[in-house]
Amino acid sequence: MAAELRENQVDFLADGGEMGALMRAYDWGSTSIGVPSTWPQGLRTAIRILLNTYHPMFIWWGDDLIQFYNDAYRQTLDDAQHPRALGAYGREFWHEVWAMVGPQVDQVMSGGGPTWNENQQIPVTRNGKLTHGYWTYGYSPLDGDDGISGVMVICRDVTADHYANLALREREAELARVQEIGKIGGLEVDLRTGFRNRRSPEYLRIHGLPPDATNETHEEWVARVHPDDREATERKFIEAVKSGARDYGVEYRIHRPSDGEMRWISVKAIIERDEDGKPIRLVGAHTDVTEEVQAREALLRSEEEARQLALKLAELNATLAERVREKTRERDRIWSVSRDLLMVADYSGAWRTVNPAWTQVLGWSEADLLDRTSRWLEHPDDQAKTMAEVERLASGQQTVRFENRLRHKDGSYRWLSWTAVPDDDLIYCVARDITEEKAAAERLKATEEALRQSQKMEAVGQLTGGIAHDFNNLLTGIVGSLDLMQTRLGQNRLESLPRYIDAAMTSANRAAALTHRLLAFARRQPLVPKSVDANALVVSLEDLLRRTIGEKLDLDIATASDLWFTLCDPNQLESALLNLAINARDAMPDGGKLVIATRNIHVGTITADTPALTPGDYICIAVTDTGTGMTSDVLARAFDPFFTTKPIGQGTGLGLSMIYGFARQSNGHVSIDSRVGFGTTVNVYLPRYEGAASEAITGSQRDEHQSAGETVLVVEDEPVVRSVVVEMLQDEGYRVLEAVDGPSGLAALRREPTIDLLVTDVGLPGMNGRQLADQARETRPDLKILFITGYAESVAMAEGFLLPGMEMITKPFDLDVLSRRIRAMVT
Repeated sequence: MAAELRENQVDFLADGGEMGALMRAYDWGSTSIGVPSTWPQGLRTAIRILLNTYHPMFIWWGDDLIQFYNDAYRQTLDDAQHPRALGAYGREFWHEVWAMVGPQVDQVMSGGGPTWNENQQIPVTRNGKLTHGYWTYGYSPLDGDDGISGVMVICRDVTADHYANLALREREAELARVQEIGKIGGLEVDLRTGFRNRRSPEYLRIHGLPPDATNETHEEWVARVHPDDREATERKFIEAVKSGARDYGVEYRIHRPSDGEMRWISVKAIIERDEDGKPIRLVGAHTDVTEEVQAREALLRSEEEARQLALKLAELNATLAERVREKTRERDRIWSVSRDLLMVADYSGAWRTVNPAWTQVLGWSEADLLDRTSRWLEHPDDQAKTMAEVERLASGQQTVRFENRLRHKDGSYRWLSWTAVPDDDLIYCVARDITEEKAAAERLKATEEALRQSQKMEAVGQLTGGIAHDFNNLLTGIVGSLDLMQTRLGQNRLESLPRYIDAAMTSANRAAALTHRLLAFARRQPLVPKSVDANALVVSLEDLLRRTIGEKLDLDIATASDLWFTLCDPNQLESALLNLAINARDAMPDGGKLVIATRNIHVGTITADTPALTPGDYICIAVTDTGTGMTSDVLARAFDPFFTTKPIGQGTGLGLSMIYGFARQSNGHVSIDSRVGFGTTVNVYLPRYEGAASEAITGSQRDEHQSAGETVLVVEDEPVVRSVVVEMLQDEGYRVLEAVDGPSGLAALRREPTIDLLVTDVGLPGMNGRQLADQARETRPDLKILFITGYAESVAMAEGFLLPGMEMITKPFDLDVLSRRIRAMVT
C-alpha cells in the first residue's frame, strides 16, 4: 500500500518524452527541493502541464530558482546547455541575461503579477558564442504551500519571424515608393483671392475633375471633402495660413465627382508670404494614398489582433490546467487562421497535415492535398529543383527562402517562398504566397526596359539626323563637282577639271573620315592592334602638335619613365590625341598651356573616374588645357554623337565620341574632368600589354617598281570597286583574275595553278570572304590573303581573325595605299 502511494505521488512525472525520462532519473534529493514525492501540489501540477504540452515552457522553483523544462524548450538549447540546464540554478545558468530578466522574475515572485514581452531581443550563448535573438515570452506565478514559490515561463523564439517582418516591410516600402512615381498632383492656390489655379493634370485626375477644369474656389474644394473630415480639414488649412507657418500638411478623404469614389488624399505644401508675413500663395503636392491608408489600417487591425492574442495568452496564466487547455485551443486557432501556408510532410515528400490557408491560396481542398507529394502541383520547370530540396531536407539540412511554383485549381501558378526544418521523421514547413511580389518586380523590370528602349530610340534618332545632315552636305559637294565636270567636258573646257576633281575628292575623303568616326563611336571600326610604346608615340607627335596648336599655346610633354606598353591601334591613338589637341586649342583662343602626361595606374576597385574598367593595370594619357572649361550640362553630353559647342561648319560633334568608341573597343575607357574658367583634363585609359613594343610604321611613297607578272585574284561583288582594283593592278603589270562572289573565286583558285595573292571583300553574299579564305587554304596553306572591308562587325575583328599571311585594308582606300600593301605582300 505504501509503495502504491509513493507511485501515485510521482505519477505527475509520467510520459513527457525525453525530459520526462531525464526528470525521473534525476537525483532531486541532492537539491534544496528534495525528492519528487515531497513536492507541493502546485509544483506537481505545473510539472504535469509542462511535460504534456508541445509549446516551449520552463519553470523556476524555490529560492534557488531550480530549473525544469520540456522537450519543446530543449530544442532551443545547444549541446553545451542541455541536459546541464535541468536542475540548475536559474540566476547562475542565465547570468549573461539576468540583468534583463531578473527584475521581471522578482516582480512575479514578490506578487507583482505576471509579465508579458513581445519581440524582445535577448543575448544567448550558443555553441560557445554570444548571439542575439528575439523572443516572445510571459512569466506567471506558481503557488506553493506558503504562497508564490515559482515562475512558469511560456516562450517562443521569434527571431525568424522578426527578420521576415523587417524584410517584408522593406519590400512593402520599396513597392510603395515605386508605385508613387509619377502619381503626385501639383497645385497652386492664390491665398489673396482664394482661387485654386495652376492644377496639374495629375491633380485633376486624383480629384476626379475634367482636364479642362477652370479655377476652383475654396468653397468648391471644401464641398468635395468627405463630410466627416470637412470641418477638421478646413480648420487646419485656415490655422496654417493664419499662424505664420511655412509648411502645411494634412490627410483627408474626398468624393471624386467623376465616379463618386471615396479616396484618401495626402497634402504636402509650402505657404509663401510677403515681407510682412502675409500669405500670398500656397504651392503643394497632392498624392492619392488610399491604398497606403488601407494598408495602414489593416496593419493596425493586425497589430490589435496580435495584442488581443497576447492578452489572451496572459489571462491563461491564472489557472495552470486551464492555461494548458486554452493554449491547445489557441494553437489550433492559429493553425486555422494563419495566412501563412503551414504543412507537415514526411521524408518522402508526402504531405501529412495542411492548414486551411492552402485552400484559400491554391483552391484545392485538404483531401486533394494530403497523402501525396507536391509533384502533381509543381510547375514542370521547378520539379527537379524541388525534388533536390526535399532530398536536402531528408539529409538534415534546413530550407530558407526556397522558391517554386504550384498550380492553382484554376490552372494558374502561384509563386511560394518556403522555410522548412527537418525533425525526427517529419519536415515542418511554412510557405508564403509571393506571386504579387514577383508580378510587381516584373512590372518594374518591364518599365525599366521600356525606359531604356525609349532612350535608345532617342539616341538613334539623334544619330540618324546628324548622319543625314553631314552626308547630304558631302554628297552635294561630290555630285555638284561631278555635274560640273560633265558640263565642262561637253563644253570642251578642260582647264577647270582639276579644281572640280579636287573638290569631289575632298568631299569624298571627308565622307570616309566621317564613316570612320561613326564606326569608332559604334565600336565597329576595323582596328589593327599592336603593342605600343605610348611615350614614343606621344614624343613623335610633338612637331605635328606644335604646328597644329600654333604659337600662342605652350606645349609640355611629361612622360613617365617606367610607362608600360599597351595594346591598341597606334594610328587611332594618334588620331585621338590630335583631336584632343585641336579641342584644347579651340578652348584657349587667347593662349594658354597644353600638357600631355603619361602614367601607370592600377585599378583595384571600380571608382567614379573608372566606372567601366575591370580591375587590372592600365596606362593613362592625360591631355590637360587651361582653357574655358565645360559647364555641367556640356560635360554631361560631351560624348554624345553630333553634339558640339563649336560654330556651324567648324565641327561635326564626333571627335570625343570617336575617342570614346576607340578606347572602349580597345578595352579601355575615357573620362573628363572640367571646371568652368579653370580648364579641362581628358584621361585616356588603355590596358597594359606585357609584350615588347612593335616597330614603328613609317609612311612611304608609292612604289614605282612594276610587277614581275605575279598573279592576283580579286573577289569583289561590287562591280565599280572590282573594276577599279583590277584596272590599277593591270596598269602595274600584275596578271589579274577576277570573281564576283565566293563560289566563283573558289573555282578560280582550283582552276589556276599559280596564284600569288587573294584579294577578297569580307562581306560577300552567301559565302563570305573569311569562309572563302578558309577553303582556299585547305589546298593552298601558304596562300597570302588581303581582306577588304567597308563595315567590320565585331566578329570580324575578333582575336584570331587575321592568321599569319593575312592582312586587312578598310574601304574607302587610296589606290597608292592599296598598291603598297599588295607590293609588300607579294614580294
